[in-house]
Amino acid sequence: MSTLKRALNNSAILLVSQIITWTTTIVLTAFLGRALGATGFGEFYLAVSFVLAFSVLVEFGLDQQLLRAVARDRDRTSAYLVNSLAIKATLWIVAALLILGLTEILHYGGQLRLAIAIYSLILLFNGITAALGAVYKAHETTLYPAVGTILEKLVNSVIAAFLLSRGHGVVAMATVFVLGAAINALWQLALLRRVAPLTLALDREMIGPLVKGALPFLMYWVFGSIYFRIDVVLLSKLADTAHVGWYGAAYRLFDTLGFLPGIVAGAVMFPILSRLSVQSRDNLRLAASKGLNVLLMAGIPICAGLIVLAEPIIRLLYGGDEFLPAVPALRWLAPALLFLYINSALGVVIISVNQERKMTVLAGLTAVFNLGLNLLLIPHFQHLAAAALTAATELFILCYLLVVFPRDLWARNSAEVLLKGLAAAGIMSLVLYGLRGQHLVLLVAVGGIVYVLSGLLLRLVPPEDLRLVREAIALRRGHGTVGALRREAAEL
Repeated sequence: MSTLKRALNNSAILLVSQIITWTTTIVLTAFLGRALGATGFGEFYLAVSFVLAFSVLVEFGLDQQLLRAVARDRDRTSAYLVNSLAIKATLWIVAALLILGLTEILHYGGQLRLAIAIYSLILLFNGITAALGAVYKAHETTLYPAVGTILEKLVNSVIAAFLLSRGHGVVAMATVFVLGAAINALWQLALLRRVAPLTLALDREMIGPLVKGALPFLMYWVFGSIYFRIDVVLLSKLADTAHVGWYGAAYRLFDTLGFLPGIVAGAVMFPILSRLSVQSRDNLRLAASKGLNVLLMAGIPICAGLIVLAEPIIRLLYGGDEFLPAVPALRWLAPALLFLYINSALGVVIISVNQERKMTVLAGLTAVFNLGLNLLLIPHFQHLAAAALTAATELFILCYLLVVFPRDLWARNSAEVLLKGLAAAGIMSLVLYGLRGQHLVLLVAVGGIVYVLSGLLLRLVPPEDLRLVREAIALRRGHGTVGALRREAAEL
């Protein structure tokens, strides 16, 4: 199977699965907000964020190391995976002990401590799932992990909705989320044999190089964890759980809409770029530009839509006026989402060419920048400071990446895509503003249509990209010619 055809297949599978999981996640978030209220939702979001701040210790940067290593040498899949899982299991014990100790030091309430203790189990299951996902991605197979994610989200949504309707609270929700993660891990583990045989044998000589190779990734994710999670902990101590709930209501949307970089940059671009990085620099530049263009074309209208439609989105999801303070936070997080899309594409290119130490430096600078400003501003502006600083931090990251990005891998057409995308999104925003007061579903549909039509008029999608997609679709249907195959091979 050709590179382009494989990438399109994987993207389609992941897109369908993410539409399903995104929908279930949004519905579940609405249930949680309405059933628990701002304070209860804030407590649950604090428990989730507190535990996930320690996920970096369990992941240890191993997943990126595992994906890149297996993509380059698939014959050693089993050895890399088993040793990675052994390291993760050991680190999970350390993380769980640290979590329990810190909840005591921070004097959290009894129910919150219990919810955090239960939810800490998710680190183990997520660690297993992430390692298995890295192997599937390295083999450029996305169906099995996609189905596993769907199962997890469906289990979470159905059981959580049932328990919420019966009056259960934060502790029950933590248990449900752990159950869903366990089902996902077991599913992916059961189907791994269809991709690669698994031999349960440790290789002590491999553990050392794995740990050493993962250290740059570890430092990146340690500092990144500070950036992504510390604001919630600071809000819980410098404000109150209601502010955590308002911030969490907005941030859950930001977090959920971050699925596209996970598909394009993580699942599709990274294994392809890792392979191309040791083959052809020209092909590497071409593949990188295509991925960045996709993220630009998707991220720009999402950013504009969140800014214009923030209030009706919050009202529809959470109901009533209790969560309206989340509206300005969501507007601040909208540009952060666009910056995140761009940063994901640029960052994965840097990692694929073995320059992850640049990302480690970035993560350290980002942690200092974000933590310092949060300590300074949260006491005065609470959740709005946390949201605005998320946008400022993503912009800071973008500036750094633009400076250190390899110059020979720049593609000029991405700047053109950016400008045309902004123009199309501007037209869309004007139309949406004129239709304000209409139902959100109608606004989203009209906005999408206007953006697509504007993009077509502006020729937002480069003609060569349209041609490649048409040829790939023709090949998929069995109508491709030898000439089309040769042209595709030449360009990828």
